[in-house]
Amino acid sequence: MFFYDALMQILRSSLPPFAHFFLRLTSLLVWAVVAYSAVVFALQWGGGVPVDAVVAGSEQKQVSPDVDSLSASKALGAAPVQSASASLASRFVLVGVMDGGPSQGVALISVDGKPAKPYRLGQTVSDGLVVVGTGPKKAELGPQMGVTSSLVLELPIKK
Repeated sequence: MFFYDALMQILRSSLPPFAHFFLRLTSLLVWAVVAYSAVVFALQWGGGVPVDAVVAGSEQKQVSPDVDSLSASKALGAAPVQSASASLASRFVLVGVMDGGPSQGVALISVDGKPAKPYRLGQTVSDGLVVVGTGPKKAELGPQMGVTSSLVLELPIKK
């Protein structure tokens, strides 16, 4: 502290009277930068607010109510999709899906409890079943491309 006071005394005596204002202003700005740096460091060290939370908070989120799609489709008069026998459906588990449009899609399917493999549209999965379509959280299997699907696999609900 003694060194600081001595330095300030020397500067005050050697500077013209109007320069004292600029000296105080410069000192204030230096301390403001130091305080800002300390706050930024403390926020980064403490975790702060994730950037995703800031971006997500600025957008409006559309919340859709939980709707039973089967009941809704029956109420609107939709015909149920033909499903294969329970034993056939239990052989396949949809692990993941990438819907790339009407001609580009990949389904990650596990057959008979084996590790899941990726299957493109038109590729044979098992027993003459090919991937005929993909959609959000679902994959459709059928006997051949261009034919109505005979088995619809949906992603399991995460708990």
